[in-house]
Amino acid sequence: MKPKNKINFESSLQQRFISNINTTKNKIIMKTMLLCVFLSLSFAFVSEKTGWLEVDWKIIFIPALLVLQIIIIGTALKNRYKKH
Repeated sequence: MKPKNKINFESSLQQRFISNINTTKNKIIMKTMLLCVFLSLSFAFVSEKTGWLEVDWKIIFIPALLVLQIIIIGTALKNRYKKH
């Protein structure tokens, strides 16, 4: 009996975790980050092929990380100064 309850508890915990992640706001954030990565990759690829700019491929994900940091800081500031 106890293992069955443990399995139900773990599955309900997993469902709650997924439902916390799968919100509209998080979907928008993920789409924004993916768009930023796609744009930076396409810009780097085109500029590398045309010879316009030499690209260091190690730093290609920095724009997406910057977008994520801006979103996190903006959300934290908005929550801090939210009127109760």
